[in-house]
Amino acid sequence: MKLEIAQMNFVEKLRAEAIKDIYAKVDLMKQEYLIASENNLIVYYAPFDYINKDASVVIVGITPGWTQMEKSFRTAIEELNKGTTLDEAFRKVKSESSFAGSMRFNLINMLDELGLQYKLSLNSTAELFDIDNDLLHSTSALRYPVFNNGKNYTGSLPSPLKSQLLWSQIEANLIPEMNHFTNSLVIPLGKNVDDVFTMLKVTGKLNNNSVLTGFPHPSGANGHRAKQFEMNKAQMKEAIANWNP
Repeated sequence: MKLEIAQMNFVEKLRAEAIKDIYAKVDLMKQEYLIASENNLIVYYAPFDYINKDASVVIVGITPGWTQMEKSFRTAIEELNKGTTLDEAFRKVKSESSFAGSMRFNLINMLDELGLQYKLSLNSTAELFDIDNDLLHSTSALRYPVFNNGKNYTGSLPSPLKSQLLWSQIEANLIPEMNHFTNSLVIPLGKNVDDVFTMLKVTGKLNNNSVLTGFPHPSGANGHRAKQFEMNKAQMKEAIANWNP
């Protein structure tokens, strides 16, 4: 895995961390991992750098939250201390930290209802999340964790389209990341991520991929999830049917 010099500096700091059963915010949300800040927004590094360039499906959230950030550090530190290669350690981070818990359960149920598993010759889209499955790449519009007033950034107030800091993170990380893929099915989770991809498409910065618009955010906190899904289900099923992997 090829990393930029700045990323490698963060990785060296990560290698020096002590192994803990769980990390507190004071352990990780510190100057050593600070990437950038603007007003109430602050961006920290976390080891979400693995890119599965063979993926046919790319699922995109808005940004990792604190729970994902903590788990990513814990997984990476444990793996690197065992002598696992950087590439494999970061691959495990992605497998274990991306869309975990009830969010993954809801995501799988909706994707199965759309019939994506048949397009991929799978029994269920749950198989996408197996660590040895190369069909899926999971990522975030804002790759590294963003916090607003110390709380998880939810994708609005401000919108990524209206924040110089956030859009610079998209240009630095998401756009080059998406250029690794061609003819993949990109699934933005929720309206805020949808808006990012609409802007990328309008400005000609999105590679030749199919974007599944209208997919609701799978969080259990999204009380409108079922209604949004039913409203957009027909157009999403058609988009999947027309997609040629």
